[in-house]
Amino acid sequence: MLDLLISERLMEVRPDADEGALSRARAELVNARALARRARLLDLGGWIRLGKSEERSGGRDKESILAALLEAVLGALYLDGGLDPVRALIAREFDGDVAKVAKAERPLGDPKSRLQELLHARSGPAPVYVTIGELGPPHAREFDVEVRVGDETLGRSRAGSKRAAEQGAAEQALRVLEEGSG
Repeated sequence: MLDLLISERLMEVRPDADEGALSRARAELVNARALARRARLLDLGGWIRLGKSEERSGGRDKESILAALLEAVLGALYLDGGLDPVRALIAREFDGDVAKVAKAERPLGDPKSRLQELLHARSGPAPVYVTIGELGPPHAREFDVEVRVGDETLGRSRAGSKRAAEQGAAEQALRVLEEGSG
């Protein structure tokens, strides 16, 4: 429910934003850290009943407990009054953050995510990462990875981990796609 209502607010604030930007903004607003921060601002930790061991271990300020508590409060409000009171509470408590996050035009940091989003925006097939080789001894292994889109190989990279090789291949694919569209 929280995801839905935050998404609704983001679309109202940024009707021109693409799906990827709205998804990133929503994820930033409803992750456990953000929800726990909001629960602290509302002083919800003081209202929860905890067992003795959880109390001793600082449960009133644990991120996971506070985030779940805020979602439980929203659920109870929904059961008691329906969607409108929940929507009003979310507007009151989240609109400042919604406005800040919606205005932020941060590009995605990692090349794999940027490539995925670019291909999605072009309605193209998803990239596929293929390990085409492993070189070197086990303690110093290097991986050769290609990124393929459909039948076309757009990038290739070698690195000391599969993840790093995939990122390098995606970065190369981004350059190829940007040169092709420029």
